Amino acid sequence: MKIYWYGKTCFELVNNEKNQEPVFIIIDPIDKTYPKKDTTVLLLSYALEYGKKEKPFTISAQGEYEVKDIHFQAIPAEKGKLIFVIKCDHIKICHLGKLEQGELSENVLKELGRIDILMVNAGEDDKTKMIKQIEPAIIIPMDYDNIDLFLKKLGEKSIEPVDFYKVQKKDFEEVEEAKIVVLNKK
Repeated sequence: MKIYWYGKTCFELVNNEKNQEPVFIIIDPIDKTYPKKDTTVLLLSYALEYGKKEKPFTISAQGEYEVKDIHFQAIPAEKGKLIFVIKCDHIKICHLGKLEQGELSENVLKELGRIDILMVNAGEDDKTKMIKQIEPAIIIPMDYDNIDLFLKKLGEKSIEPVDFYKVQKKDFEEVEEAKIVVLNKK
């Protein structure tokens, strides 16, 4: 699986199994005309009027869904927003959307379970308590102006950004401490 970041809370996940047609997942498009290419599944963690004529399978309400052997769970959060959990190729990804709160309730934590990759808002609000609650193997920051402030809160000095993150289940086998992956805006 490859993960690309388009800014704010927008990501594209590309699952390209060798024996299957690729699955393109877009989370929180920047505007109603995005994406410009074919998308298999569109996840909306907050209300957005999506204007494309040929709409992909869209998840914008609480519940559990399955598309092409990928499991999606939309968990309700504050003020009508959603948290997404995506299970694909034995990897569990959590996208926290535009949450403003600093901690998650015990009920939400139970629904999340063990998370491999956490996509978390790295803006002004301190999310260190939430990250400690979830204990992910990989942290991917999103929706920030200054990544250095976020890294400092997590005890990191500087991390070289990459264009995309390619991940496989074996990447999590011997993880002792959470790794932070900073993506360049595509």
